[in-house]
Amino acid sequence: MFSYISMRRLFIALSLSLILGGHLLSAATLSGSVTDESGNPLIGTTVAIPALHRGTATDTQGEFTLNHLAPAAYKLEFSSIGYKSQTRVIKLEDKDVTIKVVLVQSQLNFPGIVVTGTAHPTEALNSPQSTVAVAGRELERLRGETVMRTIQNSPGVSLYTTGAGIAKPVIRGLTSQRVLVVDDGMRQEGQQWGDEHAPELDALDVDRIEVVRGPSSVLYGSDALGGVINVIGAEIPSTEHGDPELGGRLLLNGFSNNDQGAGGLSLFGARGRLGYRGNLSLRDAGNTRTPDGTLSNSAMKETDGSGMVGVKENWGSLALEYGHFGTRLEIHEDPAESPDASGFQRVQHDKVHLHGKFLTQGLLLSVNGGWQKNHRREYEAAGDSAPGLDLNLRTLIAEVKAQQVSESPLTATVGLSAENQQNRSVAAEKLIPDFDMLGAAGFAYEQFETQKLTVSGGLRYDNQRLKIKKSEDLGVLAQTRSYDALTATLGAVVRPINYLAFAANLGRGWRSPTAFELFVDGVHEGTIRYEIGDSLLKPEKSLNIDFSVRVLSSRVNAEVAVYRNRINDYIYQQPTGEVDPVSGFDKYLNKQADATLTGGEFSLQFEATEWCVLRANLNVVHGDNNATNEPLPLIPANNALVGVKFTHKQISSLRNPYISTTFKLVDKQDRVPTYETATPGYGLVSLGAGTDFGVGTHDVELDLRVENLLDQPYRNHLSRYKAYALNPGRNISLKISVPFELARR
Repeated sequence: MFSYISMRRLFIALSLSLILGGHLLSAATLSGSVTDESGNPLIGTTVAIPALHRGTATDTQGEFTLNHLAPAAYKLEFSSIGYKSQTRVIKLEDKDVTIKVVLVQSQLNFPGIVVTGTAHPTEALNSPQSTVAVAGRELERLRGETVMRTIQNSPGVSLYTTGAGIAKPVIRGLTSQRVLVVDDGMRQEGQQWGDEHAPELDALDVDRIEVVRGPSSVLYGSDALGGVINVIGAEIPSTEHGDPELGGRLLLNGFSNNDQGAGGLSLFGARGRLGYRGNLSLRDAGNTRTPDGTLSNSAMKETDGSGMVGVKENWGSLALEYGHFGTRLEIHEDPAESPDASGFQRVQHDKVHLHGKFLTQGLLLSVNGGWQKNHRREYEAAGDSAPGLDLNLRTLIAEVKAQQVSESPLTATVGLSAENQQNRSVAAEKLIPDFDMLGAAGFAYEQFETQKLTVSGGLRYDNQRLKIKKSEDLGVLAQTRSYDALTATLGAVVRPINYLAFAANLGRGWRSPTAFELFVDGVHEGTIRYEIGDSLLKPEKSLNIDFSVRVLSSRVNAEVAVYRNRINDYIYQQPTGEVDPVSGFDKYLNKQADATLTGGEFSLQFEATEWCVLRANLNVVHGDNNATNEPLPLIPANNALVGVKFTHKQISSLRNPYISTTFKLVDKQDRVPTYETATPGYGLVSLGAGTDFGVGTHDVELDLRVENLLDQPYRNHLSRYKAYALNPGRNISLKISVPFELARR
């Protein structure tokens, strides 16, 4: 069996062989112009080749140039604020190519090309699975206190929250280990099993977020039963994109409800083919206020940083990144039981990520790998010097993919991946045993794509080996568990006309039980429970089928989707009816039963006029325990959202100013098991306004938003505080983005 050290050496050797094996190819230049329908040049239009992580922007004449491109067929995306994005497939040989692109005016937000959910970049309209993307100006407008709050009103998405600082994504009723969060394509590996364990990501260091709804085990392996959230950072800076030798951006965010201030400083630049970037973010928040008063012990602090260096050549690109996330989170407890509670968490997450793309004749090789260290400490009281829970998780990941790059409608992708984890518990009291995990997988994915039809399918084989260390405290003997699974997906998209698509997807997913679910035995202060595992748990296996109808034009962006996800051996927690005599906490036992989740989503953006955009969402999900004929626990309430945004291209010196309002209606959730608290329905009103305005040669972005305008008292069904505390009251946020330039060539 591979050890952590031998796997690390294998990854380093593989990476070096790819790097040293990259050779310069004959190169061509792609150039062109981008105009509106009247022939006026569009300045600053983004021209991107997502497969290569390369791009540029049009100049003052609306023209662009991409040099040093190897012969291949490329899928390009052209996007500009206020216009419908456009996709072109361009074949380059040994000669230069010039093209002309005309963009149609539109105030809608378009997903464009997505890199999540299929083996290679694909138009969202052609993706068999339902996909949504938040990027650009829309991301700045929606940017929340955490990364996941940015997507909280996306179709099919809910949040499982613990106060203001902890938000776990829920997709189609599934969360934690059943929703995979990836950072620029690399799995984010922390202690995901905890109710109050959120993804360790910096909300101020995000360039794009893509959400795929439905199982994605073929491409991503275990844990992707509900879907995938890919958090994507900024590209490697380059002179080709017009980046300066040294520039930057200052982000300032403020939130009134908990007196929160957040700021991020980014410095970046490029010299020749070398690009570099650094980020520093700080966040400080006080206690959360509700319509019934302030929640004691609910403050937070966060310090994050990252750095990246990379190169872009005609053979591809190579980048090395480092990231640090550090936070201190206070956990509010029921004041009727613990009025003086002052428990808190300290979480640190460090990672090194190497990713490269190497283009040869007709083949794109991608290497993606990294090292992560997650250190979680949970303290019972503010004055404690030693944590009650102290976990160290180290993860090493490596993946290599080979993909055809040609003008043929049929493309194939094959890949190999490996993962090694070491988890150690440092505190005197043990909650879970120490363990080592080694996983390996291979997959193949085929896609046939024409203007009218897209058919895709794939197979994947996974093997995981979980080695449990002996723990006398927990009464666990040393042992080894092995799990394997064959997963598959088959999808099709039919486009009878250019702006209309019918999609269907059949997917098989899986998830192996975690060491926590198998062997936990003890008090978990974070969840205020005494939790007990079951060493006989089997892997979860799901079979999902979904259908969707999509419309995408310059005036309408709409989708209706329905799904059914059957999960065999679904793992959940259920109270035993007993109380731990020492802690006084209720005892919860991990159990297993077959389950079925059914539901649907509706989303709409409609440009009523060139200055008025209407928006609507509807989410419905039911979860059933097939063994007990009871509902599954922690299923989000059905909800709907309607909104309107008024905008204009320019008013005096203000560019793209807007005013918006939304009304979110949430149904009561009384389809709950007997041991879960039901919650009543409620409605929330929000307002927003913002604009861009020029300062020198740069655009400053300003956004003001008021959430829960009427200070409505309510209890979100997925709030861990719902049994004894309301959700936050009125919250006014102000967000400013200021770009600047320090050195130009």
